[in-house]
Amino acid sequence: RAAAMLIKSQSHSDKMVNVALAAVALIEEPERNVTNIAHSLHRWLSGSHPKKTLLLKRAQSLAHKLDTTFSLREVDEDALPLVLSLAFPDRIAQQRANQFGRFALANGHGAECRPDDMLGGCEYLVAIDLMRSHSNSSQIHLACELDVNILQTTFDSLFSTEEVVDWDEKKGRLVAEKQRKLGQLVIERVSLPNPGKEKMTQALLTYVRRQGLSSLNWTPAAESLLERIRCAVDWLPEQAWPMFDEASLLDSLDEWLEPYMTSVASVKDLSKINLVEALNARLGWPLNQHLDEWLPEHYQLPTGTKKRIRYQHGHEPVLSVRMQEVFGESTSPTVALGRKRLVLELLSPAQRPLQVTSDLAAFWNGSYKDVQKEMKGRYPKHVWPDDPANHVATTKTKRQLNND
Repeated sequence: RAAAMLIKSQSHSDKMVNVALAAVALIEEPERNVTNIAHSLHRWLSGSHPKKTLLLKRAQSLAHKLDTTFSLREVDEDALPLVLSLAFPDRIAQQRANQFGRFALANGHGAECRPDDMLGGCEYLVAIDLMRSHSNSSQIHLACELDVNILQTTFDSLFSTEEVVDWDEKKGRLVAEKQRKLGQLVIERVSLPNPGKEKMTQALLTYVRRQGLSSLNWTPAAESLLERIRCAVDWLPEQAWPMFDEASLLDSLDEWLEPYMTSVASVKDLSKINLVEALNARLGWPLNQHLDEWLPEHYQLPTGTKKRIRYQHGHEPVLSVRMQEVFGESTSPTVALGRKRLVLELLSPAQRPLQVTSDLAAFWNGSYKDVQKEMKGRYPKHVWPDDPANHVATTKTKRQLNND
């Protein structure tokens, strides 16, 4: 750090080099219990510093190595924060809003002063000596106050300007502004009345990444499609499926979601996105066609009725159906190229659950007899055959069948 300060100061002026030599000497020989290095420099210049002789020798030695001279009388106190910023740009600190002694550093970390340290009231500091504490912030042991406007005038290359559009949690809306930044510190903000469409879209994508997929409008159809796809990825791994887990979808929002955001200009507008179309586009042809073949949304019963299959990632596929409608089915229906048998929730004529099974043949040959006995008494108007595996499926009562 010290070498960097000396080398960088040489590219500016002899005045800066002189201040840098003094700064390095003060850093190497700090005063005990003094956190403000500017106070130490002032005492040295006034002749009251307890180590003034040692400091002078050290500064002169450093000057000799740089093939220059050191003059204490020509040290500009006001330039001290500037030369320190050359060596410690990542430790330039900005006071957190309304928090005495607590600072955000340009490198993104936090730092704090002792409660009784007057440096805690400064808007900006250059933190020279930091020590990691038990909290998330480092303790400041040596620093000096910084005028960030003078720094910007003198060393403009330390600063950057960018246009930012982001979701403001406190305001509950998108905020567009031009930011003047020093590292991760925002020094100045200027509102942008009309940010570009691309920046608005990127801000909304950032919002979705931050909030998660739940921030989108998951209609029942979209949820069902996503569950089917995730099941297909697990059950048919040999196929070249794109990744549909949450992390992968969030990482690739610009690929599959952004094309469907042409009319989206706010967080509220996210509900306009047709996620079924977006997911199908990510799936691509011919996998979206194969999905309908391999994991169909519905199963057609022998009666001609179509019933929705319930898919849930990590679980077996489920079909709820009245028992009379699977008469004649000797084995359980399957999906995923025959690899997954449907779990049948067999219902009474009143749509109440009677049995859950993934082995229909075993049920017909086993516990069906007990169900038959009970149901004949409870629902005598409906058919309860002795050989359900070979009986015609029906949705009708006995009377309706007889009338036919």
